[in-house]
Amino acid sequence: MKKRALAALAILLAANLAWAGGFRLGLKGSYFSSEDSMFRDVYGGAAKLGLEAGLEIAPDLLLWADVDTVHKTGKLTMTQEDTKVWITPVGAGLRYEIPAGSKFVFHVKAGLEEVFFKEENVIGTASESALGFIAGAGGAYRLADAVSLGVFASWSTCKMSHNGVDFKSGGVDLGGAFEIRF
Repeated sequence: MKKRALAALAILLAANLAWAGGFRLGLKGSYFSSEDSMFRDVYGGAAKLGLEAGLEIAPDLLLWADVDTVHKTGKLTMTQEDTKVWITPVGAGLRYEIPAGSKFVFHVKAGLEEVFFKEENVIGTASESALGFIAGAGGAYRLADAVSLGVFASWSTCKMSHNGVDFKSGGVDLGGAFEIRF
């Protein structure tokens, strides 16, 4: 609970700083492939949706915060019974932008994320959270001064343990984003 409160406080702080200028808000969607082979066996790939906020702190440098969600139903490998998973990473970090002309901009980013994991099935419920790392790169095309469409790739890793079983909740994301600058 303490970790969730800190994550919410970080997002609120970023939102309050937005009034200082250079605020951005984006919607994103991606295809998520877990780095954990057991996850891939049970759930395969999954759709991931999210929101990202950014605040310019220097020319071409942004402080970003985001929240994503994955919800997927799969089949247990032995019994073929239904199992459901929810993964909710809440992250923050730095993003460096590289302008490429007047309409294109590329970026690289890195940060930390608190990953909330929950899985429910006939065996029971697993609910864990842990701190992980995320890095990514992408590019965007400016449709107008304040509106962009972009693509991105990111990699995250987060090690967790439940009842003595170690697993990873990170993976690779390939997706797109819609961003508005204020």
